[in-house]
Amino acid sequence: MFSLMNTLRTFAISASLVALAAMQPSVNAQATQPAEQPPAAQAGHPSGKLVIWGDIALFTPPTAPDNCILTNRFKKGQKVGFRMTAIDGGSGQIENTAVLVVHLTYGGGKKVEAPMRWRGAAGPAAPAPKGYLRSPVELWTGSWVVPDDAPTGAVSYTVTATDRFGRTASFTPFSAEASQLVVVQ
Repeated sequence: MFSLMNTLRTFAISASLVALAAMQPSVNAQATQPAEQPPAAQAGHPSGKLVIWGDIALFTPPTAPDNCILTNRFKKGQKVGFRMTAIDGGSGQIENTAVLVVHLTYGGGKKVEAPMRWRGAAGPAAPAPKGYLRSPVELWTGSWVVPDDAPTGAVSYTVTATDRFGRTASFTPFSAEASQLVVVQ
């Protein structure tokens, strides 16, 4: 029964991530904004492995019709948005002390790290910047603007996480070629 409840909770959170219609502004990998600090540890954590997962989407201004559309094909100058969540595997609750970083490799070995920003609690009572909506789940976001020197083709990336308890986790996207982040013309 516990496994079924965790599976249902995981499905609900995953569905919420995919259904994000109005995403908050992202943090660009090149930006120097300090990230918000996550809240204090939750009772009962840690009680299992740290688990992370997420997706990539086109990050444009929130008023643009294509904002947060799931895609894996990006042109030079477009902002790749990384949206992730971290879960305490034992309790099935958000692990809000995790620090996440995207690691990208493109153009024959150029490496970039993009820190992810904790977005915090969701819902109508949660504060949001003027003109932006909160997401329905607690998540982290980060971004990378495809540089002009990026050749067309696949870009490999992983996301790593570390929480205050010293647990680590990594996310690697599905390995099928059609699922990879791709720079197109």
